[in-house]
Amino acid sequence: VFSSVIWMLPLAGKKGTDWQFNRTTNPYSTNNWHADSCCHPRKEGGHMILSLVMAYCIVEEEKTMLSYIELDTADGERDFTMDETPTMRDPLYLSPEEDDLYVRNNLKYSGVDFSDPSNGEKSWEDIIVANEGWTWYADNKEKDKYGFIADGIDGGQHIAVSLSGEQHGRVEVSYVVSYENFGVSLAWLDATIENVHKQSFCNEEANHQKKQMPQRLVAIWDSKASVSKVELLDERLHEGETKTLHICLTPRGNDHNRKGTENKFKLLGVRVY
Repeated sequence: VFSSVIWMLPLAGKKGTDWQFNRTTNPYSTNNWHADSCCHPRKEGGHMILSLVMAYCIVEEEKTMLSYIELDTADGERDFTMDETPTMRDPLYLSPEEDDLYVRNNLKYSGVDFSDPSNGEKSWEDIIVANEGWTWYADNKEKDKYGFIADGIDGGQHIAVSLSGEQHGRVEVSYVVSYENFGVSLAWLDATIENVHKQSFCNEEANHQKKQMPQRLVAIWDSKASVSKVELLDERLHEGETKTLHICLTPRGNDHNRKGTENKFKLLGVRVY
């Protein structure tokens, strides 16, 4: 991202940031190739600009490497921050226009935060359209880390959340991952509140090799810590479209590599943007 942005800054310095962000008079403006606040390139033109920038960077790197071809180590491989007197890069500052684009006027989104107890159930009770076996509570000793939790070695617990699409059609699910006692859930979108996979995938061990299986949300990892994870759904929810997000816990199965005896999943929130 930085390689694709820095080359614009000298031009902006000469002609001003208004020109840098002017999509009408400048075909290579920042707004022309950015699709969103994450600097993803636009389909039309953005990929071409990014390809040219990457090609330019590769050629420049090759020139640097070839200029030191007879040395054991190219100067380009040296980490100047590790010198006795470190040489640090000049910091990059956002222009007022960039601050508006990336910070103040960030993406419009909607959703629900199950980890925030300030408004309790009133903040999300209207969008929970089905619930079988999920409970909202804080499961830590201090009783301050809330979430929607399903627990059961046989799996099958199901929750359904009504969502409406936003500008970019993306659905983001946040949940806890841990090294023991946590399991795997499945997530999908459809137009019904019924659990259409109740008799199939939701009551089977979530084998990622099975075709047509909904997206797997794996709440298991190796580090001895419990942290939150954010995952984008592969399915899109287009702007103005209303669908139901389903999440169901799968059985613990016979995986002897999993630690602990429980099979838990803790949903922290859902965001649509």
